[in-house]
Amino acid sequence: MGERISMRDRGAVLASVIVLALALVAGGVSAGKGLMAPMAEEPAVVENADGTWTIMVYMCADNNLETFGVSDLVEMEMYGGAEGVNIVVLMDTFELIEATHWYIVDSTDTHYDMESGDHVCDCELIEGGCLEETNMGDGAVLTDFIVKAADYAPADKYMLVLWDHGGGWRGVCWDDSSPLEEPEGWFDRLTVHELAEAIKAAEEQAEIRLDIIGFDACLMSMIEVAYEVRDLADYMLGSVTGIPMDGWAYDLFLDDLAENPGMSPEELCGHVIEGYVEYYSFCVGSGLGGFTGVTLSAVDLSQVGELAIMMDELGVGLLELWNSGEIARGEIIVAAQANTPAISMYGQQCPFVDIGFFAAAIAEKFPSVKDVAEDIVAQMSLVVPREGAVQQDMGGAFSTTGMTVFLPCSFSYLNPAYAYETIEDALDGHTVYYGLDFAIDTNWDEFVFGLCPAYVA
Repeated sequence: MGERISMRDRGAVLASVIVLALALVAGGVSAGKGLMAPMAEEPAVVENADGTWTIMVYMCADNNLETFGVSDLVEMEMYGGAEGVNIVVLMDTFELIEATHWYIVDSTDTHYDMESGDHVCDCELIEGGCLEETNMGDGAVLTDFIVKAADYAPADKYMLVLWDHGGGWRGVCWDDSSPLEEPEGWFDRLTVHELAEAIKAAEEQAEIRLDIIGFDACLMSMIEVAYEVRDLADYMLGSVTGIPMDGWAYDLFLDDLAENPGMSPEELCGHVIEGYVEYYSFCVGSGLGGFTGVTLSAVDLSQVGELAIMMDELGVGLLELWNSGEIARGEIIVAAQANTPAISMYGQQCPFVDIGFFAAAIAEKFPSVKDVAEDIVAQMSLVVPREGAVQQDMGGAFSTTGMTVFLPCSFSYLNPAYAYETIEDALDGHTVYYGLDFAIDTNWDEFVFGLCPAYVA
């Protein structure tokens, strides 16, 4: 069973020391039918409707993460229902539980029994009741979730958690029961643009504004992601690296929140990070999935716009150096790999590069862009006010400034699908970089595709 623990980037399968406990979960549950309870005539309202926080967890476990979704639901149940804290979950599994269900988390309830496989949902409390098999990769489903969760559990502050596989700017929440017609072999997911549009629509309909958008999913602490949601929340939580399948330590930060439900959004971000670091500090070695380290960052979205302006200027300057022959691809690769996670995906070199360390390395070598590169380094401390990391006891050094940017530095060409100019042209929006707000509003993509043009057969 050791191969079940891996980092949440799709396709990685690595060992973990913490699989034993989860193996008990997997061994004790079986696929079964959800309880299709009838909808109540009048949807109930939680007793603490004026609570300080509502945590909305959009749990897309319709894939190889389903047992870990159940495990995280159990963690939430340890501290759910505390005064001032509401936890509303929408969970879709692959085989364990038929259909898609709502859970109002309370410490007195067990929604899924690990030994018997018995399942109890709270769908009768939500308008519309139990759902059929749902495509969690559809933005309309996310919008509906946020609106109904806010209606059921109104609060002073809201945190949305996107739970599943993540791929940075490529998207989040893959639903393996929702294959696409094109491209063949692909499954639906939330693209970053689709995610932002879904949240925006929900906020307008529910007349709320999220305080935190959290990604319990790999690789999502990217400027491309943060810039897309910059106006939709105050903070974003995400990782520059992969997140082990165990995900966030929900029991640890919910315990803190239960004791102090009046904490600010930044304080809650800090407790999520502290609990994450505490949990994975016990898992160094194979528990980190073989990666040098794991991280979690709190991003101040009010600071991302200024960083984007600086990245625009840096992109223009680097493209000028490249076109004039004053900088070589090898020098860019060395700068990208300097003291950074330099995560490799899908056969391309270091596509997600740590922004702060890259800018610092560029500032040391190229006087013409030194000023803006140093400004970027300084801005990172404002963009990422809180960050935590756990590194292996042995192996290479690991550190991060808390946010990455797309910079593949491939030897010659990029996947041509990355270079489509509009969402409409890009495989129905399923592989697009140019269509992101960050690419539209800055010259970073001109630098990326100038350095490594898309191959056209």
